Amino acid sequence: MLGFRMEEISELINDINLITGVNCVLYDKDFHVLHAYKNSMCSFCSLVRSDQGCHEKCLECDRHGLTAAMESGKTYRYKCHMGLTETVTPIVCEGMTVGFVMAGQKLLPEDLPAVRMQVDAFPIVSARDALHRELAKIRSTTKEELDAMSELVRMCADYLHMKKLIRFQDAPLEVQLRQYVDANLAEELNVETLCHNFGMSKSSLYLLSRKALGMGVTDYIRERRLKRACELLMDTALPVSAVAERVGYSDMGYFTKVFKKQMGCTPSAYRKNRF
Repeated sequence: MLGFRMEEISELINDINLITGVNCVLYDKDFHVLHAYKNSMCSFCSLVRSDQGCHEKCLECDRHGLTAAMESGKTYRYKCHMGLTETVTPIVCEGMTVGFVMAGQKLLPEDLPAVRMQVDAFPIVSARDALHRELAKIRSTTKEELDAMSELVRMCADYLHMKKLIRFQDAPLEVQLRQYVDANLAEELNVETLCHNFGMSKSSLYLLSRKALGMGVTDYIRERRLKRACELLMDTALPVSAVAERVGYSDMGYFTKVFKKQMGCTPSAYRKNRF
């Protein structure tokens, strides 16, 4: 299964931060931070995150950018809730998105008035002056520099693959099976595709699944898809139809039927009852 050689990758991310001043953070495919340079978050953003509500908005913006980059398979640029510009580039290996490089906290001159308005409306009144001071320290960035930054991040992602810093790791077959299923929930997953990918017979796959997972592989795939669907319903604002597609159900009616049978309610009701 795919993994990262973290020692070398950490050095690469640190070097980019030190040499260019571009704040880069490495995420895995599940949007978890794998590595960030010690000073990768500017003081302005650190202050913004001192408010719990704004912190949640920051995380929501990050998830939005990561999701958009994953769905498009391309570099995605967007503005955070405070008005700064961020860039996310997917890392693709063997046809799968295995991680992301996020870079940003950049300020375009035309965005400055809007950012100041956000600072003036910051919930913690006593922090507003400090935010204005930190905002004044952020150097304005031209669109040409943003384009160059996006290209740098893309090159970084390509470098990770080219230098084989992303690699298949030796792991027990049952671990590989779990990882493969989790990495391909949106794809066609069935006994035939798994037998083909792992080079084993149906009977061997059945025995492996029963021994390692405690259930048949079809039941395991359904369980993992529904677990991921529940996470997406709780943690994102994706439409239910998009959630269904993200976990491998192209038929919305069938997804609702399977979800209700397992969870006792429809996907929409599940989301509503959690908020």
